[in-house]
Amino acid sequence: MRTRTREVVRMLATFRRSAHCRNLRAAAAAQEVRDLANETSSVGTSEEDERAEPEIGPVVRKPHPGMH
Repeated sequence: MRTRTREVVRMLATFRRSAHCRNLRAAAAAQEVRDLANETSSVGTSEEDERAEPEIGPVVRKPHPGMH
């Protein structure tokens, strides 16, 4: 069986394009999941913050004795 070079090149280009499209769709789906997770986590934290006690300011570390 003899195949023509053009046919093989076209077939490889088609396979490469379909693989690229699959990767793009997978990346878009993953980004959508991340966006949805970020959206739900930001909504969840704002509700929790309203009910939570106010936070104490940042912790200030004192230097060790004898250190200036």
